[in-house]
Amino acid sequence: MFFDLCGNRIGVANDAARLAWDETLEAVLAHAASAPEHLGRTLAADPGFALAHAAKGLMLLSLARPELLGTARDCLAQARRGITERPVTPRETTFIEALGLWLDDRPRRAAQALEAVLADHPRDVLALKLSHGIRFMLGDQGEMLSCLRRVVPHVPAGHRLRGYVFGCYAFALEERGLYREAEAAGRRAVEWAPRDAWGRHAVAHVLEMTGRTEEGVAWLADSAGWAHANNFRFHITWHLALFRLERGETAEVLRLYDEGIRAEQTDDYRDIANGAALLARLDYAGVDVGSRWEELAAKAEARIDDRRLVFAELHYALALLGAGRDEAAGTIARSLAAD
Repeated sequence: MFFDLCGNRIGVANDAARLAWDETLEAVLAHAASAPEHLGRTLAADPGFALAHAAKGLMLLSLARPELLGTARDCLAQARRGITERPVTPRETTFIEALGLWLDDRPRRAAQALEAVLADHPRDVLALKLSHGIRFMLGDQGEMLSCLRRVVPHVPAGHRLRGYVFGCYAFALEERGLYREAEAAGRRAVEWAPRDAWGRHAVAHVLEMTGRTEEGVAWLADSAGWAHANNFRFHITWHLALFRLERGETAEVLRLYDEGIRAEQTDDYRDIANGAALLARLDYAGVDVGSRWEELAAKAEARIDDRRLVFAELHYALALLGAGRDEAAGTIARSLAAD
């Protein structure tokens, strides 16, 4: 019998898989670039670990890329096969059910399934992080906060991932406009878990929303706290660029755009959103952004048929409009209206 670092029983076959899984949990919560590597090592150590397959599928769906749907379905098939080959807990089975629900285009039901896990296992940080992410994608701020309010009282001081829980709590509070509580929770999160990029980001939101530009620049001045992160580090750099823009430092904003926000020029919807949202602000401020819209628009136009997430579609349209590609932006508008 094996347990993860949060004390939850897990159906792994060996200790190597357990250790790799523990590293996966921390990496996922930290938005670490190493998370896929840790998950890969987990499955290499135990190819039949059903929960890991389900988690992989759920994470793939969070990327909102239609070309990953087939891989996510494969994850579901492998997870279902895994539970026929060894005993697993009802908690683990629910993750598999959540993956199936999301693949059936019922993300809200998937979040509810994961939150049902938390009712019995409030220290299950993976269920928390995944439901938090789905609620965020849905724009369901109320349920996001309700979930955290139920969970936080049950996370003791000795919980090894407590800081990350408070990072989620901070963001949920901020999204509901509870800025004082959010800032306190976010600062505690970063104190307890220095790698908590999400908690650091939540405090940046508070400082932006309360007009504290100088504090915002200071809060994000040292990138060591998120250098480990995946492309989420580009979004934190975006927040720093907003503070710099508020100070009128447009040359520095353009440098941050080129060397940070769009350094890798991916077609990930979050990265396109970062770029489009910043270029739009620069345009509004009368700043010449050169040909930067064209690079974004080319990526966006290649994805106008995705239709996986309204947030993504709107930012694709913004990129297209910025580059003067009105016809392509109109295609997105018509598809949204049809839906």
